Amino acid sequence: MEWKKAEHMPQRELFRVELSFLVDANHPLVKLGGRINWAAFEEHLARTYHDKTGAPGIDTRLMVALHYLKYQHDLSDEAVVAG
Repeated sequence: MEWKKAEHMPQRELFRVELSFLVDANHPLVKLGGRINWAAFEEHLARTYHDKTGAPGIDTRLMVALHYLKYQHDLSDEAVVAG
């Protein structure tokens, strides 16, 4: 099962700026994100999703990034979500 993708609404994109313009491409986390095989993560984790049970899945990249930040900075689940 794949995560639920947001509905495309062109009027919401009027002031949208691409993340690549806001983030430093030389930041270590940006470089790390570029080296990770995200397709392999998605393939491996897809088996843990069920299309009829539970809430819709979230983007694999977001899930992995949140777990990384949680353990990198020794945060609780609540602190990661609040941040």
